[in-house]
Amino acid sequence: MSEESKKQKILARVIIEMLGAPKEHIEKTLKGYVEGLKRDKELEIIKEELAPAKEQNKLFSTFAELDINFKNAQKLIDFCFDSMPSSIEILQPEELVLDSGGLTDTLNDMQAKLHNSDMIIKTLRAKNTILDKNAKKILRNFVDYMIGNEGRTIETLSAKIGVPKQQLKPFLDELVKEGKLREKEGNYARTDR
Repeated sequence: MSEESKKQKILARVIIEMLGAPKEHIEKTLKGYVEGLKRDKELEIIKEELAPAKEQNKLFSTFAELDINFKNAQKLIDFCFDSMPSSIEILQPEELVLDSGGLTDTLNDMQAKLHNSDMIIKTLRAKNTILDKNAKKILRNFVDYMIGNEGRTIETLSAKIGVPKQQLKPFLDELVKEGKLREKEGNYARTDR
């Protein structure tokens, strides 16, 4: 970055949202996050408004609207990657000066962070796939054990296994389709018996 762009302060309004539970925890967490931002020497919070948490599908959402004076454009960009604000509006200055070297560095940093995020997502997906396969194998073995020699109704299986009927039914139907189970008048039994 050029010396001019390193010295150019930026005032921006940002919104940081959080979702979680319980209500008190999510409000305390957001407040603590904002307090942590206040300790950062390369930015200054000029104005802050923290909204009370509102229920949203058994979770609670809250947000902070902050006017922040950033030391320079690079600090603003770093903040965006680290804090992931849902909205940002640059209030001052109306024009920013960025040299090509600074913009190149910023874009390369952005690409590195995006590639890292992409790798994390792919790793989590792979782990989730493995966990899903293993969970199905465990459930299959448990169903096989619970059915025993005489067979069981879905109600009995659901109660014994602890999986709600509406979630267990598609799994049992898949086992019937694969020929591992047979179903007759609501009673599931092994096909080898």
